[in-house]
Amino acid sequence: MRVLFPVGVLGVLLAAIMLTTQRPSLPLHPASATALAGLAGMTLAQTDVPPSPIPAPPTPAYAPAPPGQRPYVPILMYHYVRTVDANLDPLGYDLSVTHDQLAAQLAWLQSQGYATITVSTLAACMRGEVPCPAHAVALTFDDGHLDAYTDALPLLQQYGAVATFYIVRGFVGQEAYMGWDEIRALAQAGMEIGAHSISHLDLTTLSYYEQVDQIARAGQEIAAEVGVPVRSFCYPAGRFNPDIATITRDAGYTSATTTIQEGPQDDPYTLPRLRIYGAMDLDGFAATVGAYR
Repeated sequence: MRVLFPVGVLGVLLAAIMLTTQRPSLPLHPASATALAGLAGMTLAQTDVPPSPIPAPPTPAYAPAPPGQRPYVPILMYHYVRTVDANLDPLGYDLSVTHDQLAAQLAWLQSQGYATITVSTLAACMRGEVPCPAHAVALTFDDGHLDAYTDALPLLQQYGAVATFYIVRGFVGQEAYMGWDEIRALAQAGMEIGAHSISHLDLTTLSYYEQVDQIARAGQEIAAEVGVPVRSFCYPAGRFNPDIATITRDAGYTSATTTIQEGPQDDPYTLPRLRIYGAMDLDGFAATVGAYR
């Protein structure tokens, strides 16, 4: 089955070719060579394929913002949905919310009239391509942990919410991580599947060709497995710089999220996110999200 890939990903190949005359002569990383060779094999004819067999989610019913007034959309950052002992695993506790916490947070968002949107929809809002909800919030889950399927998905469906799930390509199928069947199920349920690199490395420490590989190949391979375009990227550990943002844009992604807590939403490739902590009670959650309403 042929799969629709973002045409903009071809820009990575062109950029790589042009920049070889501008950058110092570096040995091509084997993984990068594979990624670029794969991009070179794609043609515009290959992107002209029938629509994905996975149906698009229904358009949510929400009140659009007034013309010319794009609201600030808080982007919430989650990792695990599980119960962790704070004394035994302080870091894991901080990165986790329990099933009951997430349920209460989704119920609060629903009661306050928030419309959940994917990050790709937010990017389209920023570009003026679609109307923005008057009260929107974007939910994101990093890394591709198995509890995204076993715990987060049922709650999202229960409350009629959508979210963006950033997948680390190299983690797929490993213990405690989702396999392709679970990831496809998320997509079929109307969730957005984004990319979170191949290996979750600090991109700022890598060579240019390794950066291309980690960014471009991740989206390419995830899209091929899931059967839908991958339009959203998440910088591993939030580490990026202007060159990395440019590679991400040229790879065909329409947005990229960071771990910056506070910041403007004037650049879709440096989107800030609000971290949701394990110790955050519902009042703290309401105050965090409500501050941007």
